[in-house]
Amino acid sequence: MIDRLKKHRYLLFFVVAVLVVIGGSLTYLFSKPIRSQDNTDIVPTVFVHGFKGTYRSFDTLLNRLEAGMPDTRRLVFRVNAEGDLSIRGRYFSQAHPFVQVVFENNQASIADQTVWLQKVMSTLRETYGFEQANLVGHSMGGLTSANFLLTSDGEHYPTVNKLIVIGSPFKGISAERYYKPDSSAAAVDLRVDSPALTSMVTHKAAFPAHTQVLAIAGALQRNDNPGDGLVAVSSALGIKDIVQKDHYHQEVFFDREATHSGLHEHLGVDKAITSFLWPDL
Repeated sequence: MIDRLKKHRYLLFFVVAVLVVIGGSLTYLFSKPIRSQDNTDIVPTVFVHGFKGTYRSFDTLLNRLEAGMPDTRRLVFRVNAEGDLSIRGRYFSQAHPFVQVVFENNQASIADQTVWLQKVMSTLRETYGFEQANLVGHSMGGLTSANFLLTSDGEHYPTVNKLIVIGSPFKGISAERYYKPDSSAAAVDLRVDSPALTSMVTHKAAFPAHTQVLAIAGALQRNDNPGDGLVAVSSALGIKDIVQKDHYHQEVFFDREATHSGLHEHLGVDKAITSFLWPDL
């Protein structure tokens, strides 16, 4: 009886091991691009979530955009705490590919997330052959995206044509309730006048001159500088201190739905993203 149980246990272990190997192989297979394609004129849009964000942060927004746009497909780039990438999905020469970036450590510093975003962007260029891209970041994802542009040379990455930052606190978050005594690295960077935020303004001359920027802010009431309930309007529009004036655009949504977490569920934000990135659609 005992021998029979051992045999069943070994058989079960063997089956599970085989399934894991097959599953890993299929993930690898379906994430590989078609290298014979010429993707130099294709412009993927990369979406980066914010502080404590997950796959769900941009999931429903992307579902809505995909439903309203022809010929789209999503790639999901997951980055673990060690900075290793795993990719789900495959690119089949769609006109408007979306790339959803998910950080396993969603409370890491802006500096660490910038390094991970560099890996994503270099993979898009070196593996997929994309030479252009757009970036969309919510909250801290917008800070990371801007910092990527300030600190990354263009030789190894796609050229970023357009950047959208949604509720991104470029002047920090003043609400003390947001911070705890054991604050994470991300929370330290999000404080008003933090070294990470002041450094971006100090090095604004490094921001690419060609990149067009749209800053989106939420305001629960008109003339309500506390803004979306967490990020002040002035903070969400703070990237204007970095970007050239003629390349800067902004849109502020004044309504009760324009909460910080609600901005990526706001239909007005959907429209603003579409109009800015794809005006000809």
